[in-house]
Amino acid sequence: MNVAGYVVKRSITGLSILCIIALMITSCGVRKESNGSVESEVNPALVGYVTKMDDRRALVVTPISRTINATGKEFYDAIWVSNMPSNIEIGQYVQVWFQGGIETSYPGGGVASKVTISDTNKPAAAKLTQEEVIRKALLDKDIANVNILVISEVTYDEQTAMWTLRYKSAAITDGELEEYKIQIPDK
Repeated sequence: MNVAGYVVKRSITGLSILCIIALMITSCGVRKESNGSVESEVNPALVGYVTKMDDRRALVVTPISRTINATGKEFYDAIWVSNMPSNIEIGQYVQVWFQGGIETSYPGGGVASKVTISDTNKPAAAKLTQEEVIRKALLDKDIANVNILVISEVTYDEQTAMWTLRYKSAAITDGELEEYKIQIPDK
């Protein structure tokens, strides 16, 4: 083999390896569903509590705020998610992947391509689960009337057998969002 043939063969081999590596990198974290859609498996677009249900639609609100500009004001993602699986209930902590875009209204709107339910820890001494506590708290008229409910924290005190739910109303305001709490007996 002459020198020119060796260089061409070596270049083709190197180019082939680069193409294979590029193909592997671009396909990482993407799965093609049986319905033909492509979805990212790496990170869900929304993680939060289901705070309201309406037919096969659920309002999912993140418990962690993010700042939207230099003012540093609290902002919580809240999206009405349609195409929810039938086993989704108020109080569950879920991860949501979307197909297509998300409406920019507040709360937004989007169509779920995948929804998973997170396991929440139930204290050994508790009778209720975290999800049941959230549902009981929503029976309180003050909490039930909150349009966009942010559940900041749900804790259990074994000594008093009481749950404490800390929450905020995520209505867009100029001031800071005030945090409230409600206590729910573990029964």
